[in-house]
Amino acid sequence: MTKVYKDFRGRVLATGVEDLSFTIREGETLALLGPNGSGKTTVIKLLAGLLVPSAGRITIGGSDVARQRKKALEKVGVMLGDARSVYWNLTALDNLEYFAALRGIYGKRARDRIKRLAGLLDFEDVLTRRAGELSRGMRQRVLLAIALLPEPRLLILDEPTFGLDVASRHEIRRLLREVATEKGCAVILATHQMEEAQDLAYHVCILRHGKVVTVDTMEGLLGKMERLKHREVQSSPWLEGVFLELTSTVDGPSESCRGNVSTGRQEVLHDSCSYPPC
Repeated sequence: MTKVYKDFRGRVLATGVEDLSFTIREGETLALLGPNGSGKTTVIKLLAGLLVPSAGRITIGGSDVARQRKKALEKVGVMLGDARSVYWNLTALDNLEYFAALRGIYGKRARDRIKRLAGLLDFEDVLTRRAGELSRGMRQRVLLAIALLPEPRLLILDEPTFGLDVASRHEIRRLLREVATEKGCAVILATHQMEEAQDLAYHVCILRHGKVVTVDTMEGLLGKMERLKHREVQSSPWLEGVFLELTSTVDGPSESCRGNVSTGRQEVLHDSCSYPPC
């Protein structure tokens, strides 16, 4: 898929994402890595149906996000990396009930699901407190619970641990691993934290200026580090070294560094880039 931004006359102002293609299946986690402005948030918004691609297509569970939006997104949970995604003057419980209603979940069904998620994510004690009074870590838990309300097959996360202290980051990551294991859903995670990708993801897609630098497994990146360890990145943590090396030396995607991510599990999402030039 490709996403370009144009002015009112149709002139291209900027390219958010160019020629991106990958597949993710149930039970897999893919991390989107890249420096600020690389296109990670644009990809997240495209996958969540908040933006429409200029070319290409996105399918979730076989349904096209642009043409069959309701069906494609009914089993998708989205957690944007912004504490303002909840209403600060409402309690955590009010927020959860409101967003549950938006997803068509009401009454006892909503109450049972909220109770289960509050227990899973360990924030039962703050349900009656206003969201604006909660710590950032607790608000992140509430945001994750909101994303999990529809019992998603695909969970989309944008910087889920941004701004948290070390202990809170580790706790949120533990919860994400637990959720992915228990729910068996596919997870797409946008982050600029190398250790977060190492901790949570099996597959990695590195972006630079909206272009794919590489799509690989974590094991594959380890192999790259073996080849690079005697060069200038040897003093950096291994994944940061690979990231800095790839994003500083590759100006755009090449046939040798691009690839599709797939296994034998049931396919959940596929972004096809077989389209005419934009």
